[in-house]
Amino acid sequence: MSLFNQLAAYWRLGWGLKAFLREPVTLEQSREIVKQGLQNREQNLLAMVKRAIYDNAASPYLKLLELAGCEYADLEKMVRSDGIEPALRKLREAGVYITIEEFKGKKEVVRSGKAFRFKEDDFNNPFLVRHFEASSSASRGTGTRVMMNFDRYYYHAAQNAVAFDAYGILGSPVLLWMPILPSTAGLPTMFRSIKMGNPPVRWFSPVAARTIRPSLTKRLAIAYAVYAGRLFGATFARPEYVSLEQADKVAACLVELLQRGRGCVLWTLPSSAVRVCQAAVEGQLDLSGATFAVAGEPLTEAKTKEISAVGARAINMYASAEVGIIGFGCAGQTAASDDIHLLMDFHAVIQHRRETPFGGASVNAFLFTSLLSKAPKMLLNVESGDHGVIETRHCGCALEELGLTDHLYNIRSFDKLTGEGMSFVGTDLLRIIEEVLPAKFGGASTDYQMVEDEDERAYTSLSVLVSPEVGEIDEAELVKTILAELSKGKDTQRMMAEMWSQADMLRVKRMRPIITAAGKLLPLHIQKVKTKE
Repeated sequence: MSLFNQLAAYWRLGWGLKAFLREPVTLEQSREIVKQGLQNREQNLLAMVKRAIYDNAASPYLKLLELAGCEYADLEKMVRSDGIEPALRKLREAGVYITIEEFKGKKEVVRSGKAFRFKEDDFNNPFLVRHFEASSSASRGTGTRVMMNFDRYYYHAAQNAVAFDAYGILGSPVLLWMPILPSTAGLPTMFRSIKMGNPPVRWFSPVAARTIRPSLTKRLAIAYAVYAGRLFGATFARPEYVSLEQADKVAACLVELLQRGRGCVLWTLPSSAVRVCQAAVEGQLDLSGATFAVAGEPLTEAKTKEISAVGARAINMYASAEVGIIGFGCAGQTAASDDIHLLMDFHAVIQHRRETPFGGASVNAFLFTSLLSKAPKMLLNVESGDHGVIETRHCGCALEELGLTDHLYNIRSFDKLTGEGMSFVGTDLLRIIEEVLPAKFGGASTDYQMVEDEDERAYTSLSVLVSPEVGEIDEAELVKTILAELSKGKDTQRMMAEMWSQADMLRVKRMRPIITAAGKLLPLHIQKVKTKE
């Protein structure tokens, strides 16, 4: 990035931050924002499609819609007569959809005998002001470039406020234990909390800048945001390095805030929440009244049990860098530990059946559609790489009363392995399993396999299965080799590999790779979770 472009980026960040911090969003305003979004779903979708697709010759969706013979008037008629989701299902049947492989440019889009190849940047939101740019915590090559935008953070802060109100924690002291840039987790959470009128008391980062070596632009952006935020009147916590092994420090800070009598919320990853709970047990600390607001990996039954055992509770947030915040945990009767209310004011979601690239099974994959121009990417029936259950039901919580009646749960990925909130895409791991390890340690590609599971401590774990036929190996060197390969590339990869290293994520097991029920031996294996699919 040139000096001029860097200066322009900091100017946009400062200008956007100043306007963003003028006044917090109230609970009444937040409720009205969500209600208006729900009432105007059809109108918002049609306006977005007209402007971003039909009036935009560069839109990748325009080619698919033309092949399907669907003009704007046709789509408008379908939406008005059938509703959004039925209309999207008809488009899916007509070939108007994008798989995760097509979205990432890994695979050609072939429809009706015509072939196209798109780049991920082709799906960027052309109307979004780019206040700054960061990367997602998923490898996918160099990571997804995501535009940070304060208009979106304002909207998400309103959604966040109504969710926290449903749990009775709006206004409770807030802590962060989330990574610094290049991760898109920590800084946006800080922005949302400040906009809700409740800036985090402290921001702990499990990764240090000296270790992951983020680009100079991103290092300066964090310092700039902290000092500019303070200049504009906000209480803006500066990141403090606290490694995953120092969970006791986070637990002690939680206890200190709980003693004020207003509860406390810790934003972190589910596995990190479990670490804090176990540190509290070891230190005989009382976390009763604490709430763990978790995101970045599945909130499983085992993790929920660990959190409940110390008198705390968890609220799940489901989000992705490409889609934005998708939903917040249900405060009523839940169907699973990760049960969330879909933010129907911001998204429409349908499903289709597809085969998984590495799991040897078929799943009901989510297809997302953006309803508002604030979305980070313009999506029209685009896979996220996740699958799960969608249902409309009565739960009795305040989010349902607001009109958020659709639930998602048993949410899992089918194209990547995730641990400590860091996701490496299957294709990136495939090269290591099939090429790097056999070349260095012997054996064939079929002698190695990587398995995502949950260990006895409720931590997400990744086991590297090595067939006994390979012979004696240096297990520590094998783990070191994998982490070294994963850390190659930009700062995003270094950050994710550092998190996996700290968490002792990779465990070597001397056993033959797992064969699927269909008799397949796959290099990557995600242990199945029982669902209602």
